[in-house]
Amino acid sequence: MGSEIIFIIPAALGFAAIATLGGTLVVWLVWMLARRWGPLSRRGGSSHFPIGATAAVLLAISLPAGCIRACQPIPQPESLRTVAAFEVPLTSAVDRANFLTILTAEARAEGLDLNVETAKEMERWAEMLPELRRSIHATVYRGGDLRQTEAYVSDRSHLGHAWISFTKGEDPALARRFRERLMSRTVERWPETLSVPVAQTGSLPNKEDLVLGDHGYEIGPAEMAGYLCGTAPGNSPHSACD
Repeated sequence: MGSEIIFIIPAALGFAAIATLGGTLVVWLVWMLARRWGPLSRRGGSSHFPIGATAAVLLAISLPAGCIRACQPIPQPESLRTVAAFEVPLTSAVDRANFLTILTAEARAEGLDLNVETAKEMERWAEMLPELRRSIHATVYRGGDLRQTEAYVSDRSHLGHAWISFTKGEDPALARRFRERLMSRTVERWPETLSVPVAQTGSLPNKEDLVLGDHGYEIGPAEMAGYLCGTAPGNSPHSACD
């Protein structure tokens, strides 16, 4: 949850600010109407609207509501459901550069766009929150009015071992073709590549909860309950349980 705080706080504060400003305006309009057209008995009293007290009360109400709203799971379209993931050992700058060359070539061959974070951008994230440190971070997406994510690459929380995850995509056949072509070249270049299981909740497990199996990583038996619908402590924003 630590790294998500950096996104939850702005969302909660934004909701609280909008709710406080909007609520204060509504209360002020009601107060004005009551003074102008209300019963004579209610037209007396202070001629100044208590804007400070009103805003404080509304902020005290809206801030907790904003936190609850920001922490709620966000329904995702089926096309964004993660269907496969792999771990690629990219322990050097040369490995990362070679992988990005392959990724770029395969993305362009399928008419996809690619966004790669620079070293400076990744360093800024790490300065904001050490948990966000990574040495590679890239997103492959299908362009258009709505950018459709096809693949996501990052070694956050497991530096030197990049995880690449693939979504179902708007066109599953095209998404599968891109995935198979890319992973064929990746495994050929890095035969130590391992598969990473996609949990029933739709999320990727924490690496420390994984054990090596015959065909890649598996979720450890002791941690399995945390990744099953109905027993997970909280569904991720990409949850498939709903």
